[in-house]
Amino acid sequence: MPADHGRDGASTTTIHPVASASHARAEARAALLARTSAAVATATLVPSPDPRGSTAELDAVLAAPAARAGEPGLRALLLRQSLVARVLLAAEPGGSPVSDLGVEAQLDELLELVAAHGLSLFGADAQMLRARRALLAGDEEAALSAVATGLAHLEEPVLVDHAPTVAEHRHNVRCARRLAASTLVSLGLHDLADTLVEQPADDGTGGYDRVRLGVSWGLRLERAGRPGGERLRDALAVAGRLCHHASGTERPLLAAAGVLACPSRGPAPTPEERRVASRGAAALAAGTVVPSQHDRLIVELARSRALERAGDDDAAVAVLATRRARPPRGEASLMLAVTRELARLRTRIATSGGPRHAAETALGEYVADLEAELWALHRARALSLRTGLAHDRLRREHGQVTALALADPLTGLPNRRALDRHLEEVLAGPGSPAVAMIDVDRFKQINDTTSHARGDEVLRGVATALRSSLRAPDLVARYGGDEFVVVLPDTAVADAAAALGRARAAVAELPAAQGRPVTLSVGVVAARGGEGPEDVLARADAAMYAAKRAGGDAVRTHDGPPTGALPVSRG
Repeated sequence: MPADHGRDGASTTTIHPVASASHARAEARAALLARTSAAVATATLVPSPDPRGSTAELDAVLAAPAARAGEPGLRALLLRQSLVARVLLAAEPGGSPVSDLGVEAQLDELLELVAAHGLSLFGADAQMLRARRALLAGDEEAALSAVATGLAHLEEPVLVDHAPTVAEHRHNVRCARRLAASTLVSLGLHDLADTLVEQPADDGTGGYDRVRLGVSWGLRLERAGRPGGERLRDALAVAGRLCHHASGTERPLLAAAGVLACPSRGPAPTPEERRVASRGAAALAAGTVVPSQHDRLIVELARSRALERAGDDDAAVAVLATRRARPPRGEASLMLAVTRELARLRTRIATSGGPRHAAETALGEYVADLEAELWALHRARALSLRTGLAHDRLRREHGQVTALALADPLTGLPNRRALDRHLEEVLAGPGSPAVAMIDVDRFKQINDTTSHARGDEVLRGVATALRSSLRAPDLVARYGGDEFVVVLPDTAVADAAAALGRARAAVAELPAAQGRPVTLSVGVVAARGGEGPEDVLARADAAMYAAKRAGGDAVRTHDGPPTGALPVSRG
């Protein structure tokens, strides 16, 4: 943007918001998200029709200029989606390992964005993805630790993702809860997952995750010799309401719920029941594409039971033996159900006719003892997770108390006390920081002619726009009233003025107050060697006040002598 250089050495930059530029950014964002969603949809099918193509498309999206230079929240969202796809692809039997899919580098970048910009919602996603990565490696202890941290993130009162709309934020929260729930189900912690899975809507939509949870939970209870029929019947009831809305990839799990909810033991099936079971097995065999490896295991367990009930024991064994030979990664809990079912079938075949009944009984008792031990281990794992979660909550609560003492309660920005500490450290260190004083134009009129509540809303909007428009190392603090201070480490005045110009333009896009855009007067100066916080703030304040006297809505730099004591905040 052209700058007007005055004779006194000061410079004023006036930037007017351009609606078309904002529209173009929104369209670029939407295009990136659409490309990512399409690639993830392809990658997460089991089996994926084009794993190489989908990962190449995800890499291309992340390398696009709009994704690299966009706001941190968008970058984090794109990384989150890419990682979900890659982790699911890595679970495929015989598929590419995590290292070959670029999971490590992208997860590190996501964690850095979370730490730098306070993106707590994506922090929860990052921890669940860490847990998924640990499950792929068979490290359940590391997975439990990551899950505990992720659940603590989800319990924070404010989940930050920098989404541009409330609708997108709510969608991101739902996705984070679904990722957490599916990770808990893979760990066999169904009772905790139950608190995260949404109830289906009245029209039956939104219940697929609840069917998956109910079926998996019922199978887990069966394995431990506990009644799981109620969970399976509940899953079947939800599946019945979903059948008219389900996609082709969702139907196999819904059909599996119907098979598994039927008693697997009891009187010999009638010829009609055998024919029904045979048709069910054929339908499940046709459902070759499903949304996850977990779903594929459930479908294969159901198909095996249908074949057994149809009288084709050898085919039932073949289904499970094939899966046992090529197990997916990261689904150890459900694979144990496959192994148990296979052992039961093979023992029954070997002992048919009665002469070897004692052997079957002995093997059944051994399996029962083993399952009892595994159940105790499962409860111990759940207790360990809850203990870790409790410790994480206490640590976060302690950190929040400390942070509150240095935070402005209205905007959440650092307060004057935190600013003073930070500015002393920056001025004492190497480099030459830039400091900006910012004042909201006509703020007193907004309070007087509308309401103080509207004034508070304007201040919160300005705070969010400033924080989102600047770099992670730049400190944005509320100085008092309607004034803000920005400290930009090791930044030239011209670069700082350009950055504050972009921030001012972002503020101008906020909802209008009194029918006029919200505008800022900004003064930017470079800190001088040996200068203290009061001196540099006084010069920044003088530059800001010069911009305000000239009509406001401008960024002005000022390198004149210090002006002395700081004036009080102005409305």
